[in-house]
Amino acid sequence: MDPVQHHGSSLKLRLIIALIMLIFGFAGVVLTDIFKNGAWNYWQYITVIYALLSLYLSMHLKIKGFRTTLITIWHEIAHWVGLMGAIVIASYFVKMGLVGRFEVSLLTLLLLALATYLAGIYIEPTLIFIGIMLGLFAIFLTFLDAYLYNILLPLTLIVVIVLVFFIHHAHKKLTKI
Repeated sequence: MDPVQHHGSSLKLRLIIALIMLIFGFAGVVLTDIFKNGAWNYWQYITVIYALLSLYLSMHLKIKGFRTTLITIWHEIAHWVGLMGAIVIASYFVKMGLVGRFEVSLLTLLLLALATYLAGIYIEPTLIFIGIMLGLFAIFLTFLDAYLYNILLPLTLIVVIVLVFFIHHAHKKLTKI
C-alpha cells in the first residue's frame, strides 16, 4: 500500500473513531438528562470504550509508521488506567454516600473529557476536539440541571401565548367567512 493510501485509511479511521466517541458522548448526555441516577453506569462503561478506541487508534498510527515507540503505548495505557482509578475512587464516594450518582456522572464525564483532551495532545489531535466537546457536554448537563425550570417555564409561557394568539387569529378568520 502506498503512503497516500496509508494516510487515507488513517484519516478515515480517525474520523470513524471521532464519530463513535461523539455519538457515545451525546447518547450519554441524553441518558444523563433522562435517567439522572442511571447514567453513572453508562459513563463507567464508556470510559473503557474510549480508552480502547484511543489505544486502538494509537497502535494503528504506530503500526502505519507515523510514530514508533513501544514505551509510548505503555504511557497511554497508564493514562487510561489512571482515569479508571479515579473513577473507582469516585465510586467509593458514591458507596459512602458522600455524593450522588448524578453528580458522579458529571464528574466522570468531566474526567473523561480531560483524559480524552490530554490523549489528544500526545496520541492524535482529533481527540483534543472530542475532549473539548465532552467538556461542553458536562457544562450543558450542569446548566440544564440547574436552570431547567428557569428556562422551561418562560419558554412554555411564550409557546402558550403564541398558540393562543394563533388560535385566536385563526378563529377570527373563520368567523369572518
